[in-house]
Amino acid sequence: MKLLFIIDKMKNYAGIERILTCKMNYIADKTSNQVFLCTYEQLSQELPFSLNSRITHIPINTPIPQRDKTTLIKWVRSYINARFEFKNQLLQLLNEVHPDIVICTVYSYQVLDIIIKSCHQLGIKTIMESHTKGETITMARKFSYNRILRYLLSLFDKYIMSSLKYCQCIVTLTKQDIPFWQHYAKHIEVIPNMLTITPKRVSNYEEKRVISAGRYMTEKGFDRLIMAWQFVNKKYHDWQLYIYGNGDSTSYQQLVNQYQLNGTVHLLPATDDIAAEFSKSSIYVMSSRYEGFGLVLAEAMSCGLPCISFDCPYGPREIITDGEDGILVEDGNIKELAQKIEELIAHSELREAMGTKAIQNIARYNPEPIMNRWITLFNNL
Repeated sequence: MKLLFIIDKMKNYAGIERILTCKMNYIADKTSNQVFLCTYEQLSQELPFSLNSRITHIPINTPIPQRDKTTLIKWVRSYINARFEFKNQLLQLLNEVHPDIVICTVYSYQVLDIIIKSCHQLGIKTIMESHTKGETITMARKFSYNRILRYLLSLFDKYIMSSLKYCQCIVTLTKQDIPFWQHYAKHIEVIPNMLTITPKRVSNYEEKRVISAGRYMTEKGFDRLIMAWQFVNKKYHDWQLYIYGNGDSTSYQQLVNQYQLNGTVHLLPATDDIAAEFSKSSIYVMSSRYEGFGLVLAEAMSCGLPCISFDCPYGPREIITDGEDGILVEDGNIKELAQKIEELIAHSELREAMGTKAIQNIARYNPEPIMNRWITLFNNL
């Protein structure tokens, strides 16, 4: 069987890049299936993680223009041209590879209809993966400041989403995400992300170090974590907060400055060995406004870190067993988040008990059980 994975780009040491790489490598290593990867916005950048030698990477380099880099009229014109060029190159690729199944993600939303309809016309089965909260993917949502543009793009969104009726299966990461996709497709499977790191057990639970990780973007809620930390710092000024991520951390550094937390809050770039940083910490905190799953939360637990997370959509509630291997906090309740961090700081025996239980409970996300579900899906499609 030939499997073709399509994604816009893989440039960062981040969750989607890591999970997709591990998934493809597992298939190439454990099965006889042929695996192909197509990126269309990679340009000259190298892939962040190494691919199995049996995987063929085929970049077609047809980047989709962003609205914020040009005027509206120029953007529309260049967007139409880019879609046209993408379709031509995609059809050429499909005819050359002749895949049995194409797997794409919501990160290719702007050309999702082209991928699915082109495959349908050629008799190729498609799977679309949802790696984020479904409601956040539409184009109209990003243009709330312009009522007319928002309306026009909402019509285009309907057109794109209507193509999902030709998709053989939509895979979501959580049960909570199912209701959104039920409007567009009949066959929906829940297959969570698998653990993608080699766990490094927490060395001890006495390190006065709290950790968090993710892109420096609004959805990750690091502003909420920093606001909570101002309360923690007043009581436990000898504890440190380390945040690792890709992107621009300027606005968060300004918040650190505002709350006079310099020297206790550290905003650092992403690392390719987050497990090593987990092993040097005693608590993990997730402050996201929403998640597609919360892979980094599961990976922190695999290293034995007790975790505290806002009960945001989607993922944390399906990963953490509240009060047993971690703590769920009312979404957006800054003071409660601070109180729960303080509770774990104050009780090292609770940190160790939750961390030990986390390792046991999170084993359900090991590669074998998760990838067996994927392979079963491919075979039964």
